[in-house]
Amino acid sequence: MADDSAGEFVVNVDKDLKDLIPMFMENRSSDIGNFKEMLKNDNFDEIEELAHKIKGSGGSYGFDRMTELAREIEKAAECRNEDRIAELIAEFEEHLNKVEIVYE
Repeated sequence: MADDSAGEFVVNVDKDLKDLIPMFMENRSSDIGNFKEMLKNDNFDEIEELAHKIKGSGGSYGFDRMTELAREIEKAAECRNEDRIAELIAEFEEHLNKVEIVYE
């Protein structure tokens, strides 16, 4: 569950997933660069496909806000809404920069 009341995000993750999370987060950081490049090249179908993948994996690990943002990016890509996609990519990047992971 995310808590953004203090401007930060806290994500509770099962301690059994601890070894997988660093690579998961590294991949999501790479996704930001990929999203930006795809948007620059108007590759809306690719943005939609990547957002769909993130939507599924984010939820699997307990990153609910990441899943929500990916869902919104996917919808914006379907509509070819460049401005909205750019806003959401920025939110996604901010989330990754601020997320605090707590292992339970």
